Amino acid sequence: MEYTKARTLTIAISQNAIVTSPQGYGANQLFAQNLVFEGLTRLGKNGEIEPSLAESWEILDGGKKYIFYLRKGVVFSNGEAFDASAAKKNFDALIKMRARHSWSALSEVLDSVAALDSHTLAITLRAPYAPTLSELALIRPYRFIAPSCIPDSLDITSRAPSKPIGTGAYMLAESILGSGDEFKANPHYWDAGRAPYFTTICTKVILEPNSKLIALKTGLVDLVYGRDQISSEIFKEVAQGRGGRDLRAYLSPAIYTTVLGLNPSNEFLVDKRVRQAIAQAIDKDALIKGVYGEYQSSASALFAPNSKLTKIELAKIAESSGAGSSGVDSSADSSTARKLLESSGFTRNKQGAYEKGGKILRLKLEYVGNDPAQKMMGEILQAQLAKIGVELVLSANDESIYSNKIKNGAFDMCFTDTWGAPYEPIIMLNSMRFKGHSGYVLLSPLPQGSKIFADITALIATPESKLVAPTHAILREIYEASVFVPLTYQRNKAIAKDFISGLENMGVAAFEIPLWELGDKRAE
Repeated sequence: MEYTKARTLTIAISQNAIVTSPQGYGANQLFAQNLVFEGLTRLGKNGEIEPSLAESWEILDGGKKYIFYLRKGVVFSNGEAFDASAAKKNFDALIKMRARHSWSALSEVLDSVAALDSHTLAITLRAPYAPTLSELALIRPYRFIAPSCIPDSLDITSRAPSKPIGTGAYMLAESILGSGDEFKANPHYWDAGRAPYFTTICTKVILEPNSKLIALKTGLVDLVYGRDQISSEIFKEVAQGRGGRDLRAYLSPAIYTTVLGLNPSNEFLVDKRVRQAIAQAIDKDALIKGVYGEYQSSASALFAPNSKLTKIELAKIAESSGAGSSGVDSSADSSTARKLLESSGFTRNKQGAYEKGGKILRLKLEYVGNDPAQKMMGEILQAQLAKIGVELVLSANDESIYSNKIKNGAFDMCFTDTWGAPYEPIIMLNSMRFKGHSGYVLLSPLPQGSKIFADITALIATPESKLVAPTHAILREIYEASVFVPLTYQRNKAIAKDFISGLENMGVAAFEIPLWELGDKRAE
């Protein structure tokens, strides 16, 4: 071969690809943990749950017991065997430190784990939990590290090795803080024949989006991947052929939803008709085109319709509960919006603004100040609501302050994102029952809030085969509440050198970079 970078792929990232253990948070990067560690199940390209280190499973005792039949012949990158004993030791560590993982409902219902034989693992739950297989597919904390990396204390995170050992496609070889990292292909990888992937992955820490593009053009890097790594302007430049003849732009299917939250604790938004009016005033097609161009679409549902659980007939909801009640429609209907406001007692003053009881209908939209997309959406929403006599005040926030406002319900309107597969819909619905989550803030003040939470509690104990009907019923309840206005389905972006293959069919996983699926056309 005439070129020197054969079988090596260099990617630009914003910070080091830290990876210490499958149970680590903080600085640990999800995409890096995903390269090194694997779990019993994994997320497929279309959002379905697939076998990974477990070839198959049975669900017994009304959903309280799972029997996993492990894949034979799998070893960790250092040659240690992956078997039921190794899997059990990882779960023992997780159960002992379960307080660290309390955000995961599965960790709270885990009762015991037993190795029934060398390749059969039994997991017993205290109560049935419907999204068990989905949570086991998460990048953390349910993946496996070599038993030799687990200390006697079982505290993996505080005693993690500098070069963690997993069964995944790659091994961490070297990290230079502030500069980059190197991953080498796992010589023992059990699924190595799936694709002719690169033998070495190098990362380069490059902070600014424009600097990433320059690095691509000059050949310093071969790939930039991730919605938050590439600005809309840069993606558009490359997609339209203005970024360089040897660069290609790629988009994934919908991965999660950006939503406008309407807080029913607000003195005006407590009235459902006001919430409906705001949803009706928004021209989502114009909004999304103004911010993202033609590379993103408006959203009609809280969750992207990537699975049978999230595919729901939305038109019937709009018909049964009032036009535009849930933001299902993508076009604006100013006339209907005004009628809704007037039916709730608002009148227009001489300046054209609606008021009631001497108070102008003025609302504040909180957004993250250094997020250009949120700023642009806020400005467009401000103009659209002004057309129906609603005054929208924009409030820019530091990211940490914004997060605290959302957790504490200290907002009138805000932007919030769903979590993507495999969290959607059930894991995220379950999170809405707990304080600190935006879903709780938006649903708990409602008269029907307690019923929705009770229905979600019943849902997570429902057998997997019977989930569709109750899930759809809960989604209808939430849509009819008109506290979430879906705005757009976010998509992952990639810009790559034209010699890279495998990006044409990007999956729905929001937090992974499928480097084990990419190949080098020059080596073919």
